[in-house]
Amino acid sequence: MRKLIIFILTVVALAAFPSQRASAQYFDHLALGISAGVDGFGLQLAAPIGNQFQMRAGYACLPPMWKPHAVINLEETKNHSKTEVDIEAVVLFHNANIMFDWHPAGKGFFITAGAYAGPSKVLTVRNRKPFLDEEDWGTAGLVVGKTMVTTDDKGICRADLKVWPVRPYVGIGYGTPVKADKRVGFNIELGTCFTGGYKVYVTGKNLETLEQGVVRVKSADLDNEDKGIVDKMGKFPILPMLKAGLFIRLF
Repeated sequence: MRKLIIFILTVVALAAFPSQRASAQYFDHLALGISAGVDGFGLQLAAPIGNQFQMRAGYACLPPMWKPHAVINLEETKNHSKTEVDIEAVVLFHNANIMFDWHPAGKGFFITAGAYAGPSKVLTVRNRKPFLDEEDWGTAGLVVGKTMVTTDDKGICRADLKVWPVRPYVGIGYGTPVKADKRVGFNIELGTCFTGGYKVYVTGKNLETLEQGVVRVKSADLDNEDKGIVDKMGKFPILPMLKAGLFIRLF
């Protein structure tokens, strides 16, 4: 991680103090682009910083159009009986981003570094409708392994998948978003976003350690009914990225 931070700072420093050749361009052009990729659909602004560097900044989101769901038999905490719960998963992935592209040849191939920033919660799993009587909302809930998940004041239990709110990014690509002599530019890139791992949290109580509130859940807390998947996600620190953009020069 230290080497990654040093690399990003180096790129930023080079962008701030580029070559002083007379032909260099400093924010004298601006392009607006649309992007699509693993990070969703987005908008980006791009501007040149000297002859070899360009800066991009924008916003992208993955619309929660697909909400897979399944009906599962789970134990509720009031009567400790099994009940059918309709569970759905909802993607909540939306981020601002800033990138600094270095084009060693002035165009075409580039190396990029930057960061994504957004909510730490990227996915939530919840019941689609209440399964308890209204008087039990906010006090009762579900038991999964050694974990009790409490409903909120609307009768909904949630398990949230969280990552770092600020996520460093490095990548390589091809294309030039801003061209002084052309109205249209494009780029395509492949990179890695560093997430810090995907960790699961619930509001409730660990019945073994008695920790309560917002509690992190591990595979052992689920009696390993997840086959160790939760622990593996917590140790997987990256999100591979593939995306493309189409830009129109505004001036």
